[in-house]
Amino acid sequence: MKSDKKGKPVGKKGDSTKSWAKIFLVLGCILFVGVMIITSLGTNWLVTMNPAKTGDTAIIDLTIRDSQGRPVLTTNARIFNTSYENGEVVWYTNPLTMAVNSTSTEMISPLPVYRYDYGEASFALFGDELSQISSALEGMKQGGSEKIVFENTDQLQRDMTPEQFAQMGGNITTAVPGDQLLLAFTTNPMLNMDDNSTPEYAIRTSVIAGKTGENVTVNYGYPSADISIVRLNRA
Repeated sequence: MKSDKKGKPVGKKGDSTKSWAKIFLVLGCILFVGVMIITSLGTNWLVTMNPAKTGDTAIIDLTIRDSQGRPVLTTNARIFNTSYENGEVVWYTNPLTMAVNSTSTEMISPLPVYRYDYGEASFALFGDELSQISSALEGMKQGGSEKIVFENTDQLQRDMTPEQFAQMGGNITTAVPGDQLLLAFTTNPMLNMDDNSTPEYAIRTSVIAGKTGENVTVNYGYPSADISIVRLNRA
């Protein structure tokens, strides 16, 4: 009797070659897709990764708060509407465009603002505040947020007599510390008595910091601001 001996099946040499060819083909496709994605992104992805430096231009969202933590100026519509509905003296403005780490030479920079009950107005943003905001942008990345603390705000207050307070439309009898009110600042101060130009004003939300029988202390400085970079353009 003949015994049937069956050996193990031997694979063809070409099968291995085809497998490796498929692997290289898949890797090549993945690499191609990756290159296409990077190409489509352009240089924007580099902007989001690298921090802002001096000379860059940033479009920023901004919310400035008073000593009670209430927003007084914001580019955020949700914050504005919520604060407005709460009866707070808050102003809405568009996102700001500014150079990174620049110094403002203006004492007051009027900023176009809006309130539903007031309409359009100019907000008195101090040059020192602008400079501190601009300085804080350095090192931030596009999409990043940060809270900054303004310096020298303790000096931004004024004591008023009952008569002076009344001239502003206030009533010292009913005034309560924490109440908000508006102060007007001249944006083009007259340098001499012969200057016949019409003065222009910008308003600023202020807070009654204290009250005695003789005077009212009004604070028009702001302790902090929340900033975020919406878009960063390289120098």
